[in-house]
Amino acid sequence: MSNSLKWRAALVLAVGLLGGCGPSYTYRYSPPPSMAGMNCINSCSMERNHCKQMARLQENSDHALYQANYRNYQLCQAGKSKKEARKSCYYPSYPFNSGSSYSCGSDYDSCYQSCGGTIQRILNKD
Repeated sequence: MSNSLKWRAALVLAVGLLGGCGPSYTYRYSPPPSMAGMNCINSCSMERNHCKQMARLQENSDHALYQANYRNYQLCQAGKSKKEARKSCYYPSYPFNSGSSYSCGSDYDSCYQSCGGTIQRILNKD
């Protein structure tokens, strides 16, 4: 391994290790003072729960589809040489999580604030 390649590898490793460093925050949710605001927040919570449930169903569906495609790939390979299989068999890619459960949280925060609640970001002093 050349010196420049070693330095590049070390730099990539250092950046990767330092990428996780940084400030961390906690959040304080303060509900609105009115009963209508509280009812609104309850509605936000139900929507978030529904969103998370739909995200889990989507993940399960994606996983089942991947497994079916992988079985098809294995069946396609059966009885073929490696060279033939590479040419004619499609290896499925796994549908990684689209981040919809993250969207559920940010949607909830927007809903919470539109109901009159406040969200305070607090820097942790670790």
